[in-house]
Amino acid sequence: MRSRVPQIIVSILLGIMLLFCQMTPGLASTLEQKKEELSKVNNQLKERRQQLRENEKKQQDIVKELDSIERDIAQISSDLESYEQDLSRLQQSIAELEPVLQEKEEALKKKTETLNQRLRDIYMKGNLSYLEVLVGSTSMSDFLTRLDFLRRLMENDAKLVRETTAERDELARQKRELEEKKEQVVSLKRATELKRNTLAARSQEREETLKRLQADKAACERAIRELEESSRKLTQIIQQYQSKNPNPSPPQGNGSMIWPAAGPITSGYGMRWHPIYGTYSMHTGIDIGAPHGAPVKAADGGTVIYVGWMGGYGNTVIVDHGGGISTLYAHLSGFAVSAGSNVSQGQVIAYVGSTGNSTGPHLHFEVRINGYHTNPLAYL
Repeated sequence: MRSRVPQIIVSILLGIMLLFCQMTPGLASTLEQKKEELSKVNNQLKERRQQLRENEKKQQDIVKELDSIERDIAQISSDLESYEQDLSRLQQSIAELEPVLQEKEEALKKKTETLNQRLRDIYMKGNLSYLEVLVGSTSMSDFLTRLDFLRRLMENDAKLVRETTAERDELARQKRELEEKKEQVVSLKRATELKRNTLAARSQEREETLKRLQADKAACERAIRELEESSRKLTQIIQQYQSKNPNPSPPQGNGSMIWPAAGPITSGYGMRWHPIYGTYSMHTGIDIGAPHGAPVKAADGGTVIYVGWMGGYGNTVIVDHGGGISTLYAHLSGFAVSAGSNVSQGQVIAYVGSTGNSTGPHLHFEVRINGYHTNPLAYL
């Protein structure tokens, strides 16, 4: 829908040009006959302008969406880095623990074999082995020595049982810990893969959003070019009028223009960043800040050669001052004159507004020499 609006505007401009080219000196009466048709066209354009404003709002939403995606990507990247660090630490811990467990398992296996052998010996010989040692003593000293040996042997057997049991329990605990770490690795790998996929999806979404924004940007740049085309059409309208009216009727300009509206300059003449489209383009006049409905006065005396809608300029009035000089007043909220009227310097011709491509109430004022824009400050 957005791409059709400039085409409609250009078509209307061409129709208006043909109208002016074919008009006789009875310009005002001819324009009256076209008012009804122009009113219908303006109603259609009102709908299209609303669609344009909605598209501009969508562009702002896209910028916010892009900012949100960028923050999500940054957070996911940070989480992914943290997961990968945790995964690396776990894998390192597993790599260190596995050989230690293997050594402990081998040592436990040997102790278990020793313990099993002792248990078999005890089972086979029973308590006789201890009695034989005691009975076979040759003296009291030998008896005490043998008794101490038996006590130590029993303590070693008990210690071996305790150590073997404790080591078996510890080995089982470490094995469980190892299995838990392996499960954590599997879980982290899944989480990492999920984060990678999420990041890839968000990155793809970011790319698509960027493409949409760039497409809208291209559309805006096309709109700027079409506005420049509108400016060229304005030049043609002025030049054609001036060629058909080389000696315009009085009142004529006095050569010293007055300010068309009371207020400060909010944007000067020359190259600038467009406040709506964000493109670097030529500003063909000056913007004068003023409240909505404030009077707009003719900068000099002359003949009104255009009153109506002019694309991105919105509601526009053009006054020819003779000698190839004309002035343009744009973004108006309403008109106080009609095409073909003669106006004097300082006469109210329109009212400040924000129609067309405008971010708020102001007057866009141009001075044109033979249809070509020039710096208005040189004439004010």
